[in-house]
Amino acid sequence: MFKKIAAGALATAAGASLLMTAGAGTASAARADLSVNISEVSPNPVVVRGDRDARVTIEIRTTEAERVELRLRPDTDAPHTLKAKEPELVREGELWRFVTSFDKSDYRGRWIAIADAYGKDGKKLTDTAGFTVKHVRPHVRRADTRLTGFNASPEPVRKGRTIYFSGRLQARDGWDWRGVRNEEVEIYFRPSGSHGWKYVTSADTRWDGRFSARTRASRTGEFRAVFDGDRRLDDSSSRPDRVKVTGWYRFR
Repeated sequence: MFKKIAAGALATAAGASLLMTAGAGTASAARADLSVNISEVSPNPVVVRGDRDARVTIEIRTTEAERVELRLRPDTDAPHTLKAKEPELVREGELWRFVTSFDKSDYRGRWIAIADAYGKDGKKLTDTAGFTVKHVRPHVRRADTRLTGFNASPEPVRKGRTIYFSGRLQARDGWDWRGVRNEEVEIYFRPSGSHGWKYVTSADTRWDGRFSARTRASRTGEFRAVFDGDRRLDDSSSRPDRVKVTGWYRFR
């Protein structure tokens, strides 16, 4: 009788061992793959005031990354040569943090941050994010501006379908506000649960200051319109407009 019970106990232990081994294999298979995401560029825009440098921090979130490289380059087709920047790494892990500074000699306008993540097996993934560098002369009075009536629609929208943006850029003229023509307005997106805004698209204002643009729906989150200003006009941002993205849309 004792031998039968012992044999049964051994069989049960062996079965439990097999289950534990299988579970460990499943957990190993479920381990995160290599990923990279530029989660924040702060501040954005980067404002260079006169002779003072402007410091910027770029944060990158990864999984299973052994090394991350980041470079910043002007987003322009200008004929003259513009040098890319190589930020300094100040922290690593799943959250990689890079810092650099801009001064009055750096390109004014759109820049692109390019992050390359390398896995232990040599695999490489890349993520990009846009940001803006502005140059402001100190003690220069510029007209106030505002972005009114900003709207992202439809809401909700199916993933893959088109989201349309509209709004109006105005500048203060005495006691009144007037539409501003031929100025670029940029659209930024912040996914739900994230703190970082990413550039999506841009549009030029018409004679009355109105603008329109569009993009494809990808994730639920907030959109906002941003005007970077110029030597005559101050910068401004619209209120955020949240769009819920649901399901999938099959293209025909």
